[in-house]
Amino acid sequence: MKTRRSRTKLDKMSPEALDACFPSARYFQVHFEYLHETINELKQQLTQSNQQIAELQQQLQAQSLAEMPTVNYAAETKSTGNLRQS
Repeated sequence: MKTRRSRTKLDKMSPEALDACFPSARYFQVHFEYLHETINELKQQLTQSNQQIAELQQQLQAQSLAEMPTVNYAAETKSTGNLRQS
């Protein structure tokens, strides 16, 4: 890594020497492209993960509903015999 230079030294340097002190534009372009691709991949992974979570939540909800006991209230009612029929 290059050492930090004072402002006066940078002012006295030739443009070619000054350019050599900093990364080229191509470096930043490549770095930006890499970050852009990585961000797109992460977005895709996040979308897939959210979809998987939604599917698992549906499965869990369906499973919990299937495990709930079913109650048939109509079959459990008994006639009391106290009702008059006209």
